[in-house]
Amino acid sequence: MSKNQRGKEYIDPQVQGALWRRMVTHWVAYIAVAMVLALGLEWMSDPFRPFSQVANQAWWTYSPFLLILLFLMPAFIYDSIRLSHRFAGPVYRLRQVIKNLAAGDQPKQMEFRENDFWKEIAKDVNQVMDRLDGAPKVTEQPSAS
Repeated sequence: MSKNQRGKEYIDPQVQGALWRRMVTHWVAYIAVAMVLALGLEWMSDPFRPFSQVANQAWWTYSPFLLILLFLMPAFIYDSIRLSHRFAGPVYRLRQVIKNLAAGDQPKQMEFRENDFWKEIAKDVNQVMDRLDGAPKVTEQPSAS
């Protein structure tokens, strides 16, 4: 197990929230289209039946499939949040390092977790920090007026 663990999966609400909201929107649209398709297929089997019978028969024929889709949605959302954590976490860590550098602090070397994306960014930032650490300090010279 990696020594560099983040304490939570939902680390960047703006990015990860947008992702799961988009996923829910797509999922709801998919289920709505599937329901309309089920009604259409049932109606085409006998277009002269009353709509209430068509809807009732479509429900009993296709509801198990639609319910399974509905119950799978939380699992897909959870999985997408876990996957997004692999790129939102490194960006979150990068932002922390940049804030520390801007404040004049010397942050620790960046290390991402084993399964994180963009490990090359950590390597590049570490090289920049090493170079800044070895660079001569710039001080303001009084102007000769």
